[in-house]
Amino acid sequence: MQEAVVFQIAALLALIGMGLAWRGVMTQYAGFYDLTLAWSHVLWGCVLGAVVATLEFQTLFIPYYDVVVGGAPATQGPNLFVLLWFVGMHSAAAHLILRRSKVREASAQTTSGWALGAAMGGMQGLFLSAQLLNATGSFTASHRWLGAAAFGLLLPRLEATLTAWQGHMMLQGRRLGAVFRAAAWRMVLLTLAYFAFFQPLIWLTSVVILLSAEPRVGGWVWDGLSPQAKRALRRVRAERAREARTREREEE
Repeated sequence: MQEAVVFQIAALLALIGMGLAWRGVMTQYAGFYDLTLAWSHVLWGCVLGAVVATLEFQTLFIPYYDVVVGGAPATQGPNLFVLLWFVGMHSAAAHLILRRSKVREASAQTTSGWALGAAMGGMQGLFLSAQLLNATGSFTASHRWLGAAAFGLLLPRLEATLTAWQGHMMLQGRRLGAVFRAAAWRMVLLTLAYFAFFQPLIWLTSVVILLSAEPRVGGWVWDGLSPQAKRALRRVRAERAREARTREREEE
């Protein structure tokens, strides 16, 4: 497959994944947070994600890929010291972006973190999707296409959830703790993603992580809303509940 076509397919999967990551949390609370600020963090996420994904791909993934293709078991994982350095720098960079005065004044660490993470995950998914679509040898067509779809569609949501959690910890005043805990989970996420490149069933673990974190995400965003936004959102939800009850009575 031509590289230009592969890139376009990988970019399309990443964009769809970023769009799906945006839906749900960000649309559920639309109008009650600073949307302009959140969108600016999508741009920040694309830039930071592209830089991080490029460096990780060249210095972390490619050596791991060459070793596994050469016959080593995929379970050995990437180089631990390089992995620790990258996830630490990645988490520190996200921390610096989310601690800017505009974000802190709006208490928008969670929503901005979600937007930032969705874009960063999209960039990582793009690189890994393209590499898998170009892979040859023992990779079957179904493995390549399903794996590429998983990278493009799931990594933005996973990284968005993780960065939103990091932002929520920052909102609670946990500075270094937020960086270290986010780095630890990024190490888990990146290791699972690299392992899933060769063993697609590992994505089931990622789905379990997403499902377990999903009920908490709404609470993280809620904590970052201003008192006025919380009151307005309660009124909107109460009005929707009354309308739903009214429709049910009319149908009866």
